[in-house]
Amino acid sequence: MTNNDPFDELGQNEPQVRKALTQVPGVDAQDAVVEWLSGGGAHKNFLVTASGRRIVLKLWNTMWEGVGVISPAPVVMQNTILAGQIGIGAPVLAVVSDPLALALEFLPDCTPLEPTGDRWIPRLASAAKTLHESGARFHNDYNAFAEARKMFAAARQRGAELPENFEQLCREVAKVEHTLDLRVNDFVPCHNDLYGPNVLETPTGQLRLIDYDLSGNGDRCYDLGFAATYFEMDLDSINRFCEAYFAEHNPHLVARTRLFAVACNWATVALWCVAMTMADTNDDYDYRGERTNSLRRLHANLSATDLGAQLRDASR
Repeated sequence: MTNNDPFDELGQNEPQVRKALTQVPGVDAQDAVVEWLSGGGAHKNFLVTASGRRIVLKLWNTMWEGVGVISPAPVVMQNTILAGQIGIGAPVLAVVSDPLALALEFLPDCTPLEPTGDRWIPRLASAAKTLHESGARFHNDYNAFAEARKMFAAARQRGAELPENFEQLCREVAKVEHTLDLRVNDFVPCHNDLYGPNVLETPTGQLRLIDYDLSGNGDRCYDLGFAATYFEMDLDSINRFCEAYFAEHNPHLVARTRLFAVACNWATVALWCVAMTMADTNDDYDYRGERTNSLRRLHANLSATDLGAQLRDASR
């Protein structure tokens, strides 16, 4: 896929960016220095230096709501505000309605979490638990299986290319869904997109979780399964991850976490199928490559030699 020139990207959006900045308290929009931030999978992101401060401005793309990929903007924005108030996300400085945008405090000198050494797994478990145990309540519920059905329906309607052997995959995933038996009363606030760029390490070693587009109240093991699959954890690492989170070795919870990796990869396959029909909205993002990776991980999940044991352990 051809990358956009960042100068073109900024030039096309600069009038909207500066209009939004006039509505951010304490920011001089005219003197602001604006840089395009590449890699946004949904919205257009810009780093703004103005009035002695740095902020991130997200220009909203409402097309993603129309195809069922993310919740309506007010829901996502309120969840983002809550995460900032908890201290696990970036603080929100302003919500702008025209143009629709979100201004967040820039987290200085942060880098994506490096999955190396002995401490990254317990630290990631602790960060997820901070959100889950915060006592907050997000403004929507999230069930990855239901979300996948909605996105695949949108993908079909838009003439998207669906995975090979799609109906067979649907049947195999349905067995996992039945086993996991989600209970809304057990839901906690979840990030639902815990992969590398969304897990930042501060200079003091604290982890912050950013980007709440897919957030919602859900099963905590979905967040664990999502992180486990996107950080490519092996079985030993998943066991350590779950033990760090739950403070015990529990085969039932390990099995749920591993099966939620199936849900994660299935939902992201659906997401990327839709996104491939909208690639012109964020041309620097490799939607086809992401779909290929999600399918690869999904097939690995479903072909695991101990899948039957996972289903038995999870149903106990």
